[in-house]
Amino acid sequence: MQYASIPAKVETSSSGDIFITVKNISDDYRADYDMRVLDSKGKVVEVSEQNGGITYFSYLKKNRLYYYQIRETRTSAYPWEEDFTGEWTKKVPFVIAQYQLSQVGTGRKVCIKMPKISGVKSYKVYMSYKKDRAWKKLKTVKAGKSIVISKFKGKALARNKKYYYKIVPSKGVNATIGVIRFSKKK
Repeated sequence: MQYASIPAKVETSSSGDIFITVKNISDDYRADYDMRVLDSKGKVVEVSEQNGGITYFSYLKKNRLYYYQIRETRTSAYPWEEDFTGEWTKKVPFVIAQYQLSQVGTGRKVCIKMPKISGVKSYKVYMSYKKDRAWKKLKTVKAGKSIVISKFKGKALARNKKYYYKIVPSKGVNATIGVIRFSKKK
């Protein structure tokens, strides 16, 4: 069976490592998946074999645009069957970006600087009180520029309250989620 795409979820850890989770969509219990990561020029950087689940890529460089591809493989269980290797799916872009987060002055303001990455023109910045839902778009920021956050939903950022931010590059399927929290004055 040949698939146009195989569902996968891309997540970036705070250290910049990439986790790609593949959803097994084959009817055959013997189905495995090969995954490869390509750089922006199409050169293969890493290859991994897996049998569903999560693939971890840790040697990718920061502030770069990459692509991943997946293909299904099957090893025959019987001598009269042939092994199967499917075609690679279309390239799916993802970004490993290192954002610079800093406090502005002594107040409750935060500056987030977006990196310049070849192929990425802008970043959408969202904010929420919850880590996994209710995201409100703050602004679209050009690559190499910064955003200063001092208010959320019309109110100044409060001490001892967690604010989650999500940054989505214009090219790529992954987002980076972080937390902002100002501690109490002593």
